[in-house]
Amino acid sequence: MGSLRIAFWLWVVLVLLLSPVWAVSASASNQPGLAPDLPTLVQGNGKGGGNSNKGGNSGGNGNGNGGGNSGGSSGKNSDNPGPNPNSNANPNPSSARQPRSYMGQVTVSAGGQVIAGNVRIQSNSPWLSLAIPGMWLEANGVWEGEVFVATEVKLYSPVPWAFYQGPGSLVGASQYPFVSAWLSNNRSDPFMALQAASEQAQVRVVAYFDGSKFRALPASFPVPAGLKPGWYELMGSIGAQGLVWSSVRPFP
Repeated sequence: MGSLRIAFWLWVVLVLLLSPVWAVSASASNQPGLAPDLPTLVQGNGKGGGNSNKGGNSGGNGNGNGGGNSGGSSGKNSDNPGPNPNSNANPNPSSARQPRSYMGQVTVSAGGQVIAGNVRIQSNSPWLSLAIPGMWLEANGVWEGEVFVATEVKLYSPVPWAFYQGPGSLVGASQYPFVSAWLSNNRSDPFMALQAASEQAQVRVVAYFDGSKFRALPASFPVPAGLKPGWYELMGSIGAQGLVWSSVRPFP
């Protein structure tokens, strides 16, 4: 009996000593296996791997290969720049030769150059030579680089106006022998623009006839008979009887 009891206690002690080893072995066998090493994708050019850099590209790279951009790229797309409203250049160079319309307020008219808004206008239209700052210009034509080349020009003014070229004394500017004047119907301030001019052999006028009178011209200017409403160019001279028209034709 004594030997059996000793054997029993030896077996209990052996079990107690070996149980931690079994526990460690069992817990280790339940852990998931480590993933095998994978090659690192080169970010920015790898196809289909996704780019985690700035710009929010979660499905593809910066060049759009292999997946969609869910957040948009932070880089500018140089192939499709947006139009710059402060630029003089044609906003759509690929369609430069297609007929276009442009409208802007005249800001510069000097030395044969006319700028409306921030665009230089070129045209053979007689209207362009009559444009002055403050008028609105509407043009139809095409872009040639940064210049708008117009085949048709229209002028708009907030007040009735007329163009006069001749002796300054006929329009109340006697301090100048000859003038180029843009006249308004405001008798207290008749000049929209006034420039000294070289001596002219003839008086030239461009004005609108409303059916009874020429708008913005002095009442002393004669009105030819038989005119219909519209714009006219008149050429004349000053004689013993005052201003006499020698030529009257529709303008332009």
